Amino acid sequence: MTDTTFFAGLRVASVRWTLSEPMEVNRLGDGSVIKSSLGAALWQGEATMAPGYHANLAEVEARLAKLHRPGEFFLAYDPRHNGPRMDPGGTILGAATPTIHTLDADNKRLRVQGLPAGYDLSAGDWIGWTYGSSPTRYALHRLVTGATASGAGLTPLFEVAPHIRPGVSTGAAVVLIRPPVKAVLLDATYGAGRPLITEGGSFSLIQTLR
Repeated sequence: MTDTTFFAGLRVASVRWTLSEPMEVNRLGDGSVIKSSLGAALWQGEATMAPGYHANLAEVEARLAKLHRPGEFFLAYDPRHNGPRMDPGGTILGAATPTIHTLDADNKRLRVQGLPAGYDLSAGDWIGWTYGSSPTRYALHRLVTGATASGAGLTPLFEVAPHIRPGVSTGAAVVLIRPPVKAVLLDATYGAGRPLITEGGSFSLIQTLR
């Protein structure tokens, strides 16, 4: 079961999102350095919750206890960014339904169609989509290069990180407003209480492709 509402109601004081990819690094006699990937590149997050009344944070702690169990998943996103830099509220995007138009053979560039004319995507913006079935996988990427949609709503090729995984196909619906990952809880620390207020609670998560 995937909890789709847990993240939406959180009040966080600080958050960190990083791309974690296990690597092997070898330094050769001629001074060259060779890096090899040892596994999938997955997003990891750490969040510290804002202080709150005991009763309000008690619900959060109860849900964390549930999510800590094996087999529990939830959707998570970077709460620092609601949408693209040039359209943080999604008002320009409106009811547009962008999709993947082209996937480049290098597995790191794509084109998006169905955007408003002249729509701007900036380096650092988040973009996501789902692919596959049983389970449905949630892809989350960050733009490395920006792109501006043409009058027909089609962008040029732009690069994202991490690389685009096998199984993604053209026509997939693109999410630009708080695109999520499917995540599992790694650890949680409940806040310490003082009169009326609980503070210092935190948790960490990692993306799963399961």
